[in-house]
Amino acid sequence: MSVFHAKPTMLLEITHAKYLSNYQMQMSFNDGRSGVADLHPLISSNPQSVFGVFADEAFVHQFSLQHGTLCWPEERDIAAEYLYFLTFHDTPSLQPLFKQWGYLNPTEEIP
Repeated sequence: MSVFHAKPTMLLEITHAKYLSNYQMQMSFNDGRSGVADLHPLISSNPQSVFGVFADEAFVHQFSLQHGTLCWPEERDIAAEYLYFLTFHDTPSLQPLFKQWGYLNPTEEIP
């Protein structure tokens, strides 16, 4: 009989967040990393899209930290993994993880 022991995985969570300015959000994560994410990629040019309201910077200020991620009014939230990617997308040691999550093309390299 063989026994499989899976390596435990940690659910990524945001532990602290502070809006700085111009769509810049300072965040700390439960893996000990901290950094600043540029939230500009969240802005949609389509006002009817779920993220259309992010074009209004005042709306971005209305975030709260709930269940380990950022949430906004009207049940809008962003996956902590995507916010982690926005924060650390240029960190070479994290490139394999971002490829695994599908945020980078498997052949894409960030300089």
